[in-house]
Amino acid sequence: MTGRGVEGVLFRHEIGRYLLSRFFFRYARPLWSTRMAPLDPFTVSASTTRRGATPPEALPAGWVRLRIRLCGICGTDLAVITGRDSLYLEPEATYPFVPGHEIVAEVARDQDVPANSRNVKAGDRVAVWSPLGCATRGEDLPCGPCSSGWDGLCEKRNGARWPGAALAIGFSRETGGGWSRECLAHVSQLWPLPDAVDDSDALLLDPAATALGSLLREGGEAMAGRTLVIGGGTIGLLCMLLARALDLPGSHELLVRHESQRQWAAARGLTVTLARDEREFLAWGATLGMHRRDVPGYGAVVRGTFDRVIDAAGTLSSLRWAIASVRTRGELVLATSPITAQGIDPTPLWYREIRCRGVNGYGPVRWDGRRMHPYELLLPRLAAGSVRLRDLHTHTFPIREFRRAVRTALQKQSGAIKVALAPGENGPWKRA
Repeated sequence: MTGRGVEGVLFRHEIGRYLLSRFFFRYARPLWSTRMAPLDPFTVSASTTRRGATPPEALPAGWVRLRIRLCGICGTDLAVITGRDSLYLEPEATYPFVPGHEIVAEVARDQDVPANSRNVKAGDRVAVWSPLGCATRGEDLPCGPCSSGWDGLCEKRNGARWPGAALAIGFSRETGGGWSRECLAHVSQLWPLPDAVDDSDALLLDPAATALGSLLREGGEAMAGRTLVIGGGTIGLLCMLLARALDLPGSHELLVRHESQRQWAAARGLTVTLARDEREFLAWGATLGMHRRDVPGYGAVVRGTFDRVIDAAGTLSSLRWAIASVRTRGELVLATSPITAQGIDPTPLWYREIRCRGVNGYGPVRWDGRRMHPYELLLPRLAAGSVRLRDLHTHTFPIREFRRAVRTALQKQSGAIKVALAPGENGPWKRA
């Protein structure tokens, strides 16, 4: 059912369909379809039970209803739908849930909005900080991570207090998510948008927080030296664009696998190289003086030259290339959820003393000598025009065409970068 009555999309905890989607996407991709995944539309008439229970008549303290304007499809969403995600993360969601955490919304006008530190009012246009930390649960004594701004690492998500154990809006049965017309949020999660900030710019705030975390955490405000970003999707391109917009020290280079990604980056003056396979990667590395030795029964042993490598693709090949490209005692950053597969040898990490850190996005960054929320850094610059993110928003589909939207987001060769869903019947929309 993809008709006009579609209110949103629901991801169910159906192991058989999940494993079917996982198998076909991995081993018979031409035959794969979104209909294999436990992902189904729901209608307006069914909206009262879309989260598996009737929504609360009176919202818990601090909570409000949001009317969705725009919501992105991110790499994590695609990994869940195709079964590429790690089952290690299964406890981080409560089922069934409405996907979508990259949310631009309007605070519903027909409600009283609780007093809040950012002066958000009914009718305001807002960006959503999706993690469900201690503030959203009304905890009087926040856990250690939350008290330091690391909502995404909350230690009190044990299901004891509403809204339960989910990591974030978009993975929660109780709150709903952005792949719908409406969801719930706590006022602490809402960031009012200046009039000068376009919805398409605000749509990229969530992934931009991950990009900033890759660039501006660990050991100070920014890292000088040579940085390689691997991956021409949203996170990789944001790393490059923000490094330039913020005039970060050192050099930043991009390695992509698709010609459309190379063309997009090159048209914006970014330093970019196309490597479609292992042979082209090794040839590129040789031009940079990377030491290579071929070992029978193992393959190429490469010792890289970059001070920092950011893996923004999360594939088996991108992780191999990242490990190969970083110098001895350099830094490897995992900026997206990596694919789970055999074929990665951790020996170089040990032998060459490479530092490795993950970035899940939902924490502070360092700037101007202090720790701050990523949106605190980004929103004033978006309003002033010194940072522009909207060019990455390439496609928008109405909710009823969510299957087509997912297929488009998976087809990197099509030129799709950030694909979004929006309520209403207009669309699809594609940036010229």
